Formats: sequence, C-alpha cells, structure tokens
Amino acid sequence: MFSLGKLFGSKDGNKVSAIKMLPLAYADRVGEEGHCRVKRLRADIGVFELHFSNDKGEKYACHMTACITGIDLVFAANNRSVLVSPPFTPAKLKPVLDIALADCEIAM
Repeated sequence: MFSLGKLFGSKDGNKVSAIKMLPLAYADRVGEEGHCRVKRLRADIGVFELHFSNDKGEKYACHMTACITGIDLVFAANNRSVLVSPPFTPAKLKPVLDIALADCEIAM
C-alpha cells in the first residue's frame, strides 16, 4: 500500500479527484442542510480531516487516512475502513461518509 504522498505526487487525476469529491458526495447526501470540507491534508503520511457542519451551526471533524492499493483507494476512520474502486463518483464515495460520520453525535 502507498501513502497519499504517492497519490498526490502522481499524475493520476482520477484518484486525486476522489479525495476532492468527498464534499460533493456529502452535498448530494444532505443538500443545503450541511457542509463538508477537506482540511489539514498531509499527503506525505496519508492523513486528512473532513469537517462537517449542519444548518444549526453544529460542527464535527473526522480524522481520516487514505492509501492506494493498486487502482483502488482505501479510506479509514473510526476503526472502520472502506475500499472504493474506480470510476470514482459521489455515489461510490457515500460509504466513506458513512464511516466518517459513524461516531458523530450531532444530527447531520
């Protein structure tokens, strides 16, 4: 397995767009009722955060890791992991959001 450093250091735009597509997948899921951002990306060690907020102003942050296994991406958070295969779409990334929000105590 390789770190996100390999992911972002390469020219493979599909895998890079999968990470950037997570906020879009969240927007498809909740509509105008919430917001998601990718923050604190440390590509050299494969760590980033997803920051969520709802329409009530409540916030939640989830520390995540990602790595490449061949052509697939494996995301991990909250002692759970999910493998996502190309082509990367917001619908295919929904399980990533499920594990990111698994321990969230506020309504998202």
